[in-house]
Amino acid sequence: MELTLSNQDKIYDVIIIGAGPAGASAAIYTARAGLSTLALYRAEADGALGVTQKIENYPGIRGPLTGFELLKLMRDHAKAFGAEFQRGKVIATSLEGEVKSVYTIDGREYKAKALIVSSGAMERAHKFPGEEEFLGKGVSYCGVCDAAFFKDRPVAVVGDDDYGIEEAEFIARFASKVYFVVPSSRIRAPQEEIDHFSSLPNVEILLHTRPVKIVGDSLVRGLHVKKLSAGEETTLEVDGVFIFIGGNKPSVDFLMGQVKMNEQGCLEINEEMMTSVPGVFAAGDILCTNIKQAVIAAADGVKAALAVDKYLNKKSKITSQW
Repeated sequence: MELTLSNQDKIYDVIIIGAGPAGASAAIYTARAGLSTLALYRAEADGALGVTQKIENYPGIRGPLTGFELLKLMRDHAKAFGAEFQRGKVIATSLEGEVKSVYTIDGREYKAKALIVSSGAMERAHKFPGEEEFLGKGVSYCGVCDAAFFKDRPVAVVGDDDYGIEEAEFIARFASKVYFVVPSSRIRAPQEEIDHFSSLPNVEILLHTRPVKIVGDSLVRGLHVKKLSAGEETTLEVDGVFIFIGGNKPSVDFLMGQVKMNEQGCLEINEEMMTSVPGVFAAGDILCTNIKQAVIAAADGVKAALAVDKYLNKKSKITSQW
């Protein structure tokens, strides 16, 4: 896809990439400190917290409530202080100089004096057989970019959460048939979204169905899948395979190697949450914290926000915010 950048003159004080508990908590603190704040998120119920079905141990929130409900409370809190939230999957960044640029998959460019990277750790470490072979020849990771190429043709969409549903709904506007292939026994998304999605006439949801291999000649011609409940394999005759499924690898591809990482692909930071690039901070699961808990990610986000305040206002030390 050729990236066409939109002209956006505004330079934010801080852009937060990812709006899970780390990003949303950071936004509360940066916005309350008077810093113009933009948080970019991939999907409404994004990240590990967004797809968690039941929360009972978040301090001050007795619950039970869903992770998405808790996430919405955090985001609404940040919005009340003036933070902006926009949906946009970040695919590239330019980190040189005092002003950083962030590019989203739909061709927008955003600029800020500081970045907080809190995009989580949900990328896949391993690909399906045939995935790399047919990339650009029927395999895609972007419905907005490529759905129109499959007008009136059958496709498979591999996903298991809110993000996958949102992408598949868009693809269903063009494709004659959408097989929504879910490797697990359930879709991790708000029930009302699942109900709406399943009601679309050209959508068929295949739960507990694992992709085995993408096949074809010069182009994709099918997806071998295994129905785990029955133990049988079959081939979906499709012309395209869209993949929107996660793993536990840090989501850092958009940093394009500009920031120092360790051997596990985790961002390296100093005691003030700053990466090897001045003005670029990190928080949350992207740091590969051993204990993945929303409250820990939120605390990381707060620490990063206070460090951004120090950095932008040239303070001698980090100051507390009450």
